[in-house]
Amino acid sequence: MTATSDVRIAAADLRAFVAALFEAKGMSQADAATVAEVLVWANLRGVESHGVTRAPRYLGYIDRGQLDPCGAPEVVRETPAGFLLRAHRAAGPIAMTLAIDEAARRAKESGVALGIIGETTHTGAIGCYAARAAGRGLVALVMAAGPPNMAYFGARVPSLSTSPLAIAIPKPDGTPLLLDMASAVVSLGKVREALDAGQPIPEGWALTEDGRDTTDPAQAAIQLPLGGPKGSGLALMIECLTSLLAGVPILTAMLPPEGRARHVQNGLVLAIDIAAFTEPAAYGQEVARLVSILKGVPRADGVAEIFMPGERGARTAAERARTGIPIGAKTWERLSAAARTLGVAAPAP
Repeated sequence: MTATSDVRIAAADLRAFVAALFEAKGMSQADAATVAEVLVWANLRGVESHGVTRAPRYLGYIDRGQLDPCGAPEVVRETPAGFLLRAHRAAGPIAMTLAIDEAARRAKESGVALGIIGETTHTGAIGCYAARAAGRGLVALVMAAGPPNMAYFGARVPSLSTSPLAIAIPKPDGTPLLLDMASAVVSLGKVREALDAGQPIPEGWALTEDGRDTTDPAQAAIQLPLGGPKGSGLALMIECLTSLLAGVPILTAMLPPEGRARHVQNGLVLAIDIAAFTEPAAYGQEVARLVSILKGVPRADGVAEIFMPGERGARTAAERARTGIPIGAKTWERLSAAARTLGVAAPAP
């Protein structure tokens, strides 16, 4: 390999490796496996920005006391169809997996279930949790809020989180319709990918620290909202639906006048039992019929295929499950350095 080439690792090997890193930092075997599962899920689907490239950052959160490797989320308030889960700074994948499973269980009993998650850490690719519920025949919606790294429309300073939203709809073939999007033009991870690759970013992705437009990923400090006022409005509402309902405000604590710096995220999960509203098989048939119609409409010039939400990711996952997951050279260097520090053996490419 050259210094700039990717390595390719089998998915099972990558999961075991990443789990071993977190076990070495004091996480239980089960919790470490959950974190690894969520990160590798993103890599399998081609979402490198939320995959194992995040592992060294998570390890850094542990070192700085921002993530408790032994944090145990608990339900502190509840109704038959709703609950508030306090994460106690547990890893985001642990808290969110617990929350979506609890919402799925309650939805089967009550028809719908809403969970609010407070005081967790970076949640990873939230589409993973929505897809998990869809795999049980449920419709799911997931949101997450975090520290300000995006400008409110018209501002030139960080004012909002890039607050992602995911919706999963089960389909008869077992692969859900899966929308997973940020309220920013792109995620911060995409900017870091461009930096690692030594490539410029497109105009309209980010601003510099002093609020100027930039195409230099090294200068990109503030992300821009998707669709201008639409993206910033969505991010604001997600903060109100997650952090404020959880009683763990993020933006008001981090923006002036308080201006406290910390890493924290909050979340929301909503699970809907299709059977509470309509016959599941008929619903699935209607979803499949709608997808078939949309994929068959006349295409614009140069478009070979019309894709549904999550379709390209599912195809990428099937391919990478067979051929292995490509890991960027710099990400592999960081993971290998962490492995040496922690005395963990890295898998062979």
